[in-house]
Amino acid sequence: MRETNPSRMKNIKGFVFSLFFCLNIAFLNAAVLLPNIPATQFLITTYGASTSSTDNSSYINAAITDANTAGGGTVVIPAGTFLSGPITMKSNVNLNIQAGAILQLMPYGTGNGTPAGSYPNNGTADTYANFIFGSGLSNIEISGSGTIEGNGTAWWAAYKANSAVSRPCVIRFKACNTVLITGITIKNAPNVHITLGQSGSSRGSNGTISYVTILSPSTSPNTDAIDTWYWNDIDIHHCNLSEGDDNVAMNSYSKNIKISNCTLGTGHGISVGSYTIDVQNVNVDSCTFSGTTNGIRLKSNNTRGGNDSTFTYSNITMNNVKYPFYITSWYDNEPYPASAQVAGTVTATTPQWKNITFKNITVTNSTYGGIIYGLPEMHIKNVVFDNVKIGATTSGLITNFVDGLVFKNCSSVTLPSGKGNAIIPYAATISGINTATGVSTSCGPSGIEDVNENNTLSCFPNPLKGNNLTISSEDDIAKVKVYSLTGVKVFEQNGKQSSQLPVNLTGLAAGYYVVNVLFVNGSVNSMKLIKE
Repeated sequence: MRETNPSRMKNIKGFVFSLFFCLNIAFLNAAVLLPNIPATQFLITTYGASTSSTDNSSYINAAITDANTAGGGTVVIPAGTFLSGPITMKSNVNLNIQAGAILQLMPYGTGNGTPAGSYPNNGTADTYANFIFGSGLSNIEISGSGTIEGNGTAWWAAYKANSAVSRPCVIRFKACNTVLITGITIKNAPNVHITLGQSGSSRGSNGTISYVTILSPSTSPNTDAIDTWYWNDIDIHHCNLSEGDDNVAMNSYSKNIKISNCTLGTGHGISVGSYTIDVQNVNVDSCTFSGTTNGIRLKSNNTRGGNDSTFTYSNITMNNVKYPFYITSWYDNEPYPASAQVAGTVTATTPQWKNITFKNITVTNSTYGGIIYGLPEMHIKNVVFDNVKIGATTSGLITNFVDGLVFKNCSSVTLPSGKGNAIIPYAATISGINTATGVSTSCGPSGIEDVNENNTLSCFPNPLKGNNLTISSEDDIAKVKVYSLTGVKVFEQNGKQSSQLPVNLTGLAAGYYVVNVLFVNGSVNSMKLIKE
């Protein structure tokens, strides 16, 4: 394989990793199934629902029951404002909120379901059922271009006066399979807007939230836009989220989550936690943050974590974000100074943040560079900033109890003169940056070769479960190199001028790699490889 000079690499260095992230997104997206619901329609007004009714829940629930009994169908909420109490979803049903329709929660009233016409309690004082709820269902959907109005103002006031008030979530699906929520707008939720899963429940799978707009005031309490719990395979894309708490919060036993092409306004950012037991494989790509309190946030403490791994954030812009990067094992109050902290005992619930990649991220006008704060007994491990530019106004990036913090591909932290060091470390191993000035020391080439996409290239099997890989192409192979995602060459083999080359990767650890192939004709191609 020909070697590459530094000037040439400046023009091509991002291609292979862009290829990796694009393929990785496609890989995750393909794993998330969508519901398939019969087209038969059940119009709620034929069941007695009307815009003059103070509670249409019995009519909507009757339509849902009939659709389910018929083997599935679409329950239609037409244009107009329809007040309702709790709605129970059933399998094989699409609740379609059409253009001009507003499905509105009954008002809070004076509490406990009184007076008449206010949201009913569930038989227990200050306890209220979720608005749209389903448990143990499959093949369900909420769709349309209409609006769900949460009517939350009185709920927020009641909660601020008495935190024992249990407020309803607008949409919550527990232990369900194959769920789609798409197109709708949700405003002013009493509590969380959308939740997939529930703490302590059986797991759900295959959840998609797309083209959803969520809007609540920045001062509304605990109004997370989207929460996940106990759920495998989630795809959140093209959503616009602005409210009073986490824009997205991924909690315990959430796995294989992709968030892409979302716009984040007010709120606490895209978060993992604070309950983080066994949260795995989170991929956030092509999102924009503007005015959020936090950008990317991973939060837990030593009673809420354990086995938290593999988080990738790429192609992101942030502006006017207070903390663009916030990783903490001390939620919700970091102690200072870090030097005074004494190591405790590692338990099953100790947070184990590791394998975190930030790639192609630009931060402008942030208040702080951020916080990465592990525990003295369990350091945060393997954090990579790859082509990340942080422009902060007040202070730099705090890094306490971190092992393997790498800044590469010209990643930098910029502060105004007189604001102190760009990075403030304690018990941290850092490379690729001058911690005082924030200037990169890692602008050299990664070593990964240029790519020409004209060659057909495949690796089989991929993902690789064992050690024996076959690389096939239409052209004869001159050489194969395998690189880690940090650009380190981990394997090389001559191609024997064969178009089908067996490769043995014994000793290669599980993870993501880039296979770089040089052909006899001088062209080059690369692709992602997953080794399980």
